[in-house]
Amino acid sequence: MNARNIGLALVLVLLLMFAGCQQQPAAQPAQKAGVVYLDPNAAPTATAAPKAQSSAVPAATEAAPVSETAAPEATEAPAEEPEAPLDLYFECRGVRIVPMMEAAPVVAALGEPIRRFEADSCAYVGKDVFYAYPGAQLTVNEVEGVERITVIMVTDDTVTIPQGLRIYDEEEKLLSILGGTDDADVYTYTDGQTVLLIQVKEAADGVRRIAYIEYQVAADQ
Repeated sequence: MNARNIGLALVLVLLLMFAGCQQQPAAQPAQKAGVVYLDPNAAPTATAAPKAQSSAVPAATEAAPVSETAAPEATEAPAEEPEAPLDLYFECRGVRIVPMMEAAPVVAALGEPIRRFEADSCAYVGKDVFYAYPGAQLTVNEVEGVERITVIMVTDDTVTIPQGLRIYDEEEKLLSILGGTDDADVYTYTDGQTVLLIQVKEAADGVRRIAYIEYQVAADQ
């Protein structure tokens, strides 16, 4: 074999050897214990999605125990007691009199007056008829065809009215018994159809005292 043929033969041997190297897998390096090796030629795998945080509403916490002690009951304010009626009336010779009483039975019970006189009436039709008794005077008028007592007037300090007052008593005593606003000129007290008027004036001693007492018919009667 000549040199040329030998050279060709060597080239052929080298080509065959190169082809064989392409078909053999590359030798894997030795793996160390405790180390995870990944295959670079392996197909990619889907990565696990991170776990979603739970959106569930947390269970309601247990309610605090209710105190067994009952709340104190609200105390009701005591009801105000209604004011006692004044029971305004006048008494003469043991006879109880109020305005609008029929006059004839009262005049008969009182007996003969000290004086009786008449005058034209300003408030009623016809005449005012006056019956004067010790310390008091009655005015009688015709009301719807019936003669009735319309005014009872205290004329002097010899008479104490059933309310415990008389002419010349101090204003302080009046206020303590019947009440009212201090320093009024005329005090007015009403009980049903009866109105009690008490006038107060400054006396000679500089003290405000009762100067006039009169029972009348209420304006709406």
